[in-house]
Amino acid sequence: MKLRMLLHTTKYDGGLHYRFPVELVHEDANLLVTYRGPHVMMESYRGSFASKYHLLLLHWNDRHWNLDLHWHEDWTPGNHYVNIATPASWKDDVVTCCDLDLDLSMRAGGRDVRVEDEDEFEEHRIKWSYPPELVDLCRRMVVEVSELMRSSPLFDGRLHEWRPGRALPALDL
Repeated sequence: MKLRMLLHTTKYDGGLHYRFPVELVHEDANLLVTYRGPHVMMESYRGSFASKYHLLLLHWNDRHWNLDLHWHEDWTPGNHYVNIATPASWKDDVVTCCDLDLDLSMRAGGRDVRVEDEDEFEEHRIKWSYPPELVDLCRRMVVEVSELMRSSPLFDGRLHEWRPGRALPALDL
């Protein structure tokens, strides 16, 4: 039986970022991996809508980022998408973290990393008075994770081989 959970991410001011149901794939002391398929209703700061993609979500409780792997509806690999965020926590079947705006993306099979939402980060940094240490941490994470995306087996495409009901590929997660 699949354990259902709720992913609930917020923005720095505590407002909703995303909220939707997910299924547990893997859990250990520091990592929670969940899955959400297409056609799942999602709530977001942009309103409610049905998801379009398969999504494997990796959340660590000791890293200031999380990873989303996207597939199109026909399971064609899409991309790796990293959210700079607070470390995740999970209890009572709810996964939470705070999205800190900056994101990195890399197409499946590619090595070119794009930084996303820098304008949103700057806007929210001022609007919500991000502390200087948080700003420095976010910018440092962009550099570190960008390098990791080009060199780590976590981003080499093996995770895109996963499907529901299968074990995750053996990687140093």
